Amino acid sequence: MSTQSKEDIYFAVCNAILKMEVAQGHLQWTLSEISRESGVTRSLIYYYFGKEKESALQEAYKFVIAHFFNVERVKTTSLQERLKIILMDIRKMPFLFVLFFLEKNGGGEVGKLLQQAEKMMLLTMKQEFPDLSDDQILAIYLKELGAIAYQLPTEKIKDVF
Repeated sequence: MSTQSKEDIYFAVCNAILKMEVAQGHLQWTLSEISRESGVTRSLIYYYFGKEKESALQEAYKFVIAHFFNVERVKTTSLQERLKIILMDIRKMPFLFVLFFLEKNGGGEVGKLLQQAEKMMLLTMKQEFPDLSDDQILAIYLKELGAIAYQLPTEKIKDVF
């Protein structure tokens, strides 16, 4: 795994953490299990995520939120391209969608992070598409969530969006 980028390592570890979180329950997994599942050594997990399960879980959520909501606006893409990337990532990390809905209104720290990221994304979309009303922006986002839940084939994105 040493030839993979930091983002690849993060993605593999986050995927493993979220998978275990869904499969085994809240923090009912070990970092050794995460290491085996992700193919990343424990020492590398400790380096990037720390030695505590709770901090590793929080780091996984933060990475995934930044990745999917593009909060820091690291990459600028069209709505169609963004949805294509999300759909491909969700196929690799299907546990994320389940956790999104479990945590979004859960009232915990992760729920607050998700709500804040959503709000920022909607505001950014409004800036990028100033001619659209708030309701139209919300409709696009809800349509994206539906496409994710439906597992819309990426070749159909242009037909639907």
